[in-house]
Amino acid sequence: MSQRLTPKFLTAEVVQTAVSMVLGGFMFNGKMDMVLNRKMCHIVVVVPAGEEARNSDWPDYSVTPNCIFEASVGNKSDWPHEFDEIARSKARQLWRGQNTDGNTDSMAHLLFPGDTPYWGGVKRHGIVVACSGVQPYFDQMISGMIADAIKAFARFHFENSADKKEERSFLE
Repeated sequence: MSQRLTPKFLTAEVVQTAVSMVLGGFMFNGKMDMVLNRKMCHIVVVVPAGEEARNSDWPDYSVTPNCIFEASVGNKSDWPHEFDEIARSKARQLWRGQNTDGNTDSMAHLLFPGDTPYWGGVKRHGIVVACSGVQPYFDQMISGMIADAIKAFARFHFENSADKKEERSFLE
């Protein structure tokens, strides 16, 4: 029997905090009104999950994507495009390595039927964040800010955990 394992300090609450801080400080501060083409988007966050299968004394893990968070900004009925589906497609492509953090265009030779040709997300240290709804360079910037905030808040929780304070060799 296998057990699904998720990162201990990368929780949905950590992601929600990071997204709220980034969006609150970025999209809704008034200064971005002159550069954003709209104040609507969809954000997807994917992290690794492991399936543990003990077939011997050595555990075997297969890593699978785990969509830990999705959120929409703005009224979906006003969206001119399906930003949620586009953001999910961007996230899948980043997870599979079809697009890489830093690309400013999709890689046509790696697009499969059903993939979006749009770019605007990041994959950093095992975390995928994709945003769709504003200009692709701002989609990517928002995604990067969220990914970095997630890493920082996860680290904060680890540094203040009993696992760290008690110098445990293995996480509980």
